[in-house]
Amino acid sequence: MIIKFSDDLKKEEIFANGDELAGIMGFDRQNGKRVLFFPLNKKVFVYSFSNPVLLTDNYRISKLNPTLRDTLFSLYAEKPRIVEYAGVSTLWDNTHRGVWCPSIDTLLFAKCLKKVLEKRSFDDVAEIGCGSGFLSKFVLSKGKIKSIVINDLNQYAIKSAKDNIEDKRAKFFIGDGLKLIQKKKFDLLICNPPYVPREESIDDNPYEGIGLLNHLIHDGQKYLKPNGIIITNISSLCWSIVLKEKSKMKMDLLGKMKVPLKINNILNNKSWLEYLKKLGLKKDFHDGYEYWQEINIVAFTNI
Repeated sequence: MIIKFSDDLKKEEIFANGDELAGIMGFDRQNGKRVLFFPLNKKVFVYSFSNPVLLTDNYRISKLNPTLRDTLFSLYAEKPRIVEYAGVSTLWDNTHRGVWCPSIDTLLFAKCLKKVLEKRSFDDVAEIGCGSGFLSKFVLSKGKIKSIVINDLNQYAIKSAKDNIEDKRAKFFIGDGLKLIQKKKFDLLICNPPYVPREESIDDNPYEGIGLLNHLIHDGQKYLKPNGIIITNISSLCWSIVLKEKSKMKMDLLGKMKVPLKINNILNNKSWLEYLKKLGLKKDFHDGYEYWQEINIVAFTNI
């Protein structure tokens, strides 16, 4: 399956590819002979959504005619999955255990990052928590950089990044990213961190705990060269917490988007949900979803 987004994120196109062409799309005969397998670069357009707010919008899919609905649900259940934006793509498969496929906030991050990369060059770059590796690959593809340090705690995230990035400028490290970058200063540091706060968080869940985000906002300048930049993602759910005190760095909002809060282990956890309501989360049912958040891509500059 290939999910391709337009540069302005206003259009999402879905393609079947590879063996899905025979197994799901019915292209199982050629010249009178049965065909079971196709290369990954062989694709067929299936459907497109306008103004997407999720990569997988189950509500909108459920509104389609039955055949198209079931076809899309079948495709979304398949791996590998390729996500493409602005000519950059990453492949996500079963070997990338515990790694999340690029999401809508990843692509908004990339869209904002592109504007920054077009304005200046960056010698030394780092990404903390690379996940699939999409953003690091995007930097390497779109930016004028000399080197990038790519880090994650999850060894399979690093595997995903290595599987998707073939570039001598990239160096990969497994472990605590903050400890890793303490000995060097960077021109650009990117991080799409956990941004959903939780009362008494133990920071062992990819969705909860805002300690890393808070640290980067208020102490991140020590990892930067003069005029160095940190780009990160701040949800409306934690904005009042992490920005209760003003950052020492210059802050600029690069872009924002309102998206559904579609995280089942939050929505099914009454105490967690009540905590978020105290922080301003309100029930606002529309377009198939009860709760929404605003994701904000923000740059902090060490001036």
